[in-house]
Amino acid sequence: MQFAPVSGVATIIAEAYRWDRRLGSTVIETAHCRIVSNPKFPDVWDHNHAESVNAATVDEIADVFREMDRHLAHTSWRVFHTDCFTPDAFLARIAMDGFVERPVVIQMMLDGPCLARGADVEVRPVKSDADWAALLALVVADHREGKRTGGLALDKDFSAAVVEGYRAKGSQRLFQLAFRDSIPVAYGSCGAAPNGGGIIEDLFTVQGARKQGIATRMIAQFVDELRAAGSHTIFLGALAAEEAKTLYARLGFRPVMLSRSWVRQIPAQTAY
Repeated sequence: MQFAPVSGVATIIAEAYRWDRRLGSTVIETAHCRIVSNPKFPDVWDHNHAESVNAATVDEIADVFREMDRHLAHTSWRVFHTDCFTPDAFLARIAMDGFVERPVVIQMMLDGPCLARGADVEVRPVKSDADWAALLALVVADHREGKRTGGLALDKDFSAAVVEGYRAKGSQRLFQLAFRDSIPVAYGSCGAAPNGGGIIEDLFTVQGARKQGIATRMIAQFVDELRAAGSHTIFLGALAAEEAKTLYARLGFRPVMLSRSWVRQIPAQTAY
């Protein structure tokens, strides 16, 4: 099987990831970045941020900040999602200005077939209100544990907003639950981007059900879904500091690039 060179794969992954974050929100194109905005979820970073930044000069960077203040006045957060295509000058500026770097994510591409199928457990799509309630309970547990959210103190209202944001992504994202003894113990999602990138995201298993092949089962089924949808480049993100990356490597995923999020909270009604 032939694969695109790393630079080409990185472009596919970066664009697919950006597509995924834009689902369910308004997209504003500016000269030096793309701004994603959704006043309905003011504290959810994936729905209110800047990405695709090409600013490198002092004036260009200043323009990015002005556009963010203009289009994100409904939130006190200023969030940048960056990747290997973000200019170093811009990264240096936001680091100097006190933006906090969130945990680094390794974007990993499936290099061939998925090498395991995992446990024989029920995995089914989230469809009914009861399914969405079960998903919310798992998201609350995920946020309470804090491994995937960098230890942030997130309350149930925030978790509910995240799940509503999931629902806003509509039919372009497939969310699934995994069950053990009829009890939901894991969740995850996938989406087939228009550029052929297939993203696997939001993987979480409750602590008592880990290392039993459940996450592997979900990933294998997501791979099947994405292949059927025509995705030729399937990838997922692994927190650099967490052990899940070793599982993904055993399944055939290889590291391609790093992505990061940078955040800063500003006082209400005060421009950056």
